[in-house]
Amino acid sequence: MSKLGMEEKVIKYSSFDGKEVEGFLVTGGNKAGIIVISEIWGITEYVRNVARRLAGLGFTALAPNLYSRDSEIFNERTISSVMRRFFSLPPEKRGDREALAKIVEGLTEQEKRIYQDLVVNRASTEDRMLKDLEHAFHYLKSLGLPKFGAIGFCMGGGLAFQLSTQVPLDATVVYYGRNPRTLEDIAKIKGPVLAHYAGEDSAINQGVPDMVRAMIQYKKELDMKIYPGTYHAFATEGGHVYNEAAAKDAWDRTVRFFTRVLG
Repeated sequence: MSKLGMEEKVIKYSSFDGKEVEGFLVTGGNKAGIIVISEIWGITEYVRNVARRLAGLGFTALAPNLYSRDSEIFNERTISSVMRRFFSLPPEKRGDREALAKIVEGLTEQEKRIYQDLVVNRASTEDRMLKDLEHAFHYLKSLGLPKFGAIGFCMGGGLAFQLSTQVPLDATVVYYGRNPRTLEDIAKIKGPVLAHYAGEDSAINQGVPDMVRAMIQYKKELDMKIYPGTYHAFATEGGHVYNEAAAKDAWDRTVRFFTRVLG
């Protein structure tokens, strides 16, 4: 599909274990390659539209499908069905074994697999995702692009932040994502970081002060903004906490940032 000089297609690239990972690739120019990292739901129309917008700025955007190894089980519909039940618990109840057991009782065998991978074994699942993202970076590098960036939302925001400590990204944009697992790894970040946070997002925001101190300690460039009165995932169009004013402001800041740093 081509529009105004843009071309979009689904590609496959080899990952660390020899298996292929699918990616939604939109080419709008060769200024830089940007990895677009999705929320926990996977490749949604919102994520595709982010890639399209970045391509419209003259970048090549790649949104890896981090569930493509098992997409019959892990897709937007099935993940949403499971995770919305988990997220229906108040944050303070999400570690309550009794409350979790009640949710698990009502899951099908397929849904239990999703719950295991995305809740119980979340850390090891993200380890695999990060390896897939490293190979997405190598795929973009193989296209001969001069600079590289990443942008991630929610779970993908944390993955983008972590990825910036593992590969030499020239620019990283984090939307309400968790800190890198080891704050000392911030010393390894190559390029500047732009971060957006929701005012009403205690689970994420409790880590922000330590992250800021580490960015200062290791002399890294950080541009950060908190949006009072907004909630986690405020930028997701069509989402139940979408905040148009905050989303537009955050996107404008993202465009200016990538344009300044990547060209």
